[in-house]
Amino acid sequence: MAQMRYIPKKTKVKMEFFKGITIADIITAAIGLGGTAALIFSNIPYGLYFGLAFLTLSVTMFFPIEEGVRLYGAIGLLFRFFAFKRKFVKGDPVLKKKGTIDQIIPFQGILNERYIDYKDYFASVIEVRPVEFALLNEYKQDALIKTFANALSRLTQGQKVSVVKVNKAMVFDDYIQNEDKKYDSIMELQYEGEMSEAEVEARAPVFEARVSVLEGMNRGDDKVYKDYFYIVVYDKDKEALDSTIDGMISTMATSVMPLMAKRLREKELYIFIRSTYGKDFDQRDLENLPYNKFKDWAIPDSIIFKAGKTLINKNPYRSFVISDYPLQVGNAWGYSFFSLQNTNVVMNLTPIPKAIAEKRIDKAIVEMEGKGEFSAKSSKVLENKTHMKTLKDLLQQIKNGGDTLYDVNIHIMSEDSSKKEVRAILKQYGFKYSEMFGRQVDAFISRSISALDTVKEFIRNIPSTTLSCVFPFISGALQDEKGFYLGYNEYPVLVNFFARNSERVNSNMMIIGKSGSGKSFATKTLLTNLAADNAKVFILDPEDEYAKMAYNLKGNVMDVGSSISGRLNPFHILTTLESDEGGASDDFSTHLQFLEQFFKVILPGISSDAFERLNSLIIETYARKGIGPGTQMKELKPEDFPIFDDLYAVIKEKLYGENTSSVEIDEGKPVYAALLEKMTHKTDEYERQNLQIIETYISKFATGGRNSNLWNGPMSLATKENFICFSFRSLLANRNEGISNAQMLLVFKYLDNEIIKNKDFNDKYASNRKIIVVVDEAHVFINPKFPVALDFMMQMAKRIRKYGGMQIVITQNIKDFIGSPEIERQSSAIINASQYSLIMSLAPNDITDLVNLYRNAGGINQEEQDSIVTASVGQGFLITSASSRTTLKVEPNETVKQLFS
Repeated sequence: MAQMRYIPKKTKVKMEFFKGITIADIITAAIGLGGTAALIFSNIPYGLYFGLAFLTLSVTMFFPIEEGVRLYGAIGLLFRFFAFKRKFVKGDPVLKKKGTIDQIIPFQGILNERYIDYKDYFASVIEVRPVEFALLNEYKQDALIKTFANALSRLTQGQKVSVVKVNKAMVFDDYIQNEDKKYDSIMELQYEGEMSEAEVEARAPVFEARVSVLEGMNRGDDKVYKDYFYIVVYDKDKEALDSTIDGMISTMATSVMPLMAKRLREKELYIFIRSTYGKDFDQRDLENLPYNKFKDWAIPDSIIFKAGKTLINKNPYRSFVISDYPLQVGNAWGYSFFSLQNTNVVMNLTPIPKAIAEKRIDKAIVEMEGKGEFSAKSSKVLENKTHMKTLKDLLQQIKNGGDTLYDVNIHIMSEDSSKKEVRAILKQYGFKYSEMFGRQVDAFISRSISALDTVKEFIRNIPSTTLSCVFPFISGALQDEKGFYLGYNEYPVLVNFFARNSERVNSNMMIIGKSGSGKSFATKTLLTNLAADNAKVFILDPEDEYAKMAYNLKGNVMDVGSSISGRLNPFHILTTLESDEGGASDDFSTHLQFLEQFFKVILPGISSDAFERLNSLIIETYARKGIGPGTQMKELKPEDFPIFDDLYAVIKEKLYGENTSSVEIDEGKPVYAALLEKMTHKTDEYERQNLQIIETYISKFATGGRNSNLWNGPMSLATKENFICFSFRSLLANRNEGISNAQMLLVFKYLDNEIIKNKDFNDKYASNRKIIVVVDEAHVFINPKFPVALDFMMQMAKRIRKYGGMQIVITQNIKDFIGSPEIERQSSAIINASQYSLIMSLAPNDITDLVNLYRNAGGINQEEQDSIVTASVGQGFLITSASSRTTLKVEPNETVKQLFS
């Protein structure tokens, strides 16, 4: 439960004779009664009737028009409103009744690329990147609030600040240009002979479709309007302003829970100014304007004030000013109004010096004590007590708690069509408001980006601990630079899985979801897009899920249940990532360690003594091929390495002698007995038993054995294509977990070498081709007895990130990832080494297991758990970092969908 904070009642106490009855009400009532009496007791004809009519009219003067304004006050505001100019245009006004825009907009232009010039003072602007605040646990929420509070604490004496939200159209030009660059990169692969013409042609429609989607959102009917958040600081001293702005950005970036922010410059500042007057513009218009026209572009052409609304460039807007607040508020209490659609919000803040703050509160307490408890209503007595308590608590916070008091005024500019929604939301969350009837000029000036706020009566004094909890920087938006469109939430979701910054350190990913959740659909959408983005993709596919994708992308499907598509020879020594990184062990000794794991998987039940003897026989088999420590493996051909027949021959030689065919057999004796009798001088019983055990096991993999077709032969597997699917379906159909797990190990070993080859290619051609390893239905490969496959996934996750690659592990069965303490440890290690997680819908009984797996990887809080359980088909929960999480609906374009569906 988030901690509740108080918003104190006003420190400037309005003089009231009764609840809601002010001096102005008394004076107006006196005038009404006096006029009524004068008419009734006058000598004019029908004086009584005129008096009663005047009394009725006087009573109507007290009808409330809006919060804090009665009819008589509204009439007074109307007279004031009509007494001043109400129309303002650029340049010289045509009629004297019109004014110039410069009279109500103090903006003078941009100085030195980073200052907004107001003639007598300056402003600088920080853009703050929002986060998905609601999906964070309470600890992280409080840490982000602390980050914002620390940023505000950088304000110095005399500075003011505005926290601003604007709603403006997104521009996708950079994304479109990046699609062109991506396409050029695969054309370069074709030129280098690393991608065939057919592969390029298969991927070209993906780029065309993605550009088409972006163009629609860029300029077409699908234009996307997004909320952007800013902090504006005002000061007369530019050096002091620079110090504060730099300090704020640094503070936010280096906090425990950072907020990403940047300072706006030059053109960005003009766009910001323009966006505060509405969203009916295209910022790309600046590209065709000379610089001396930028200021003219940034401000409205015309502003017309009505009694209840304002027309900016003929578009109607409504003004709302928060006039009263709920007493208690929680974390992100400003989200309710900052998140309103089709609105701009300006929250003006002025820090109050401690001495002045204490003086104000002391005066308010004295005035409240003067009121005492003289009220006929218990509700009024309780209200006065509550007011007194909040004032005293506030004074204590300032004196002892180090709090700073701020003058706060909140202005909302709403499109006229959204006014009902604004009213409803503000009432729902306990805020009272004024629509500034007859005071539209004051409202416009106060919500414009300047240090001036003329709506003084609604200013509320709020301490910094409560103010920082307003935390408006909230959004589920995820739009990475150079990302591709993956789906949508409130906005299009564009993800760059190879982005690198302080939060994102690798590209590994977990995809989790129950059967029927849309997990496969989401995975295929992701992989199709990645395959088009200059990437070489390898998939370990247990169910032939990706065969059609491989076919459509002109890749290849390798049936690893036979040697038809190519053979993996366990004895073939490939360059390892360890040796490529300059590790201490050479390829030979590293491969011997690998073979130990391999044989443990395929030889279940073999005795430890026989297994140790087998290891020595393997070394001897290599030695007979002239291979040992220090051998340059890259110089050897596939035929130079041993195969199972070579190992089997060594075993038989040790068991039966160097040339069993030449042993003389005594007449009348069985052949086996004769052989045994001849060998007694060479082999003792213990050695013979071990060799017999080894012979029995290895014979299954040598010529004539039931598994000989799988591995008994030189390496012949070749993966020239850029989308390779290793099909395990036929292998798994035999229900031999040991063989399928061992083959998976060999595939991973092969992929180690492919990662190195990809690095060599990138170094040679100054390219940036990515390599992606995908393990689908990873739970199928997990063997509780020999979790070496899981260990390889864990090691691959650690290694591939060093090479700029990506491992994607996909599963629907969480329970298989926590089958034993060792499996859970390795599974957690894979998750901890994965920057990204896409979690689709899960059953409620899987959530506890999920929480356990992620407890050391940022955790999954209750709200996140609820969103996962209730997710619809195709909806996922995407984790991109410990502090960046969002939901999305995966939505491929039709071209991408056709490549896999």
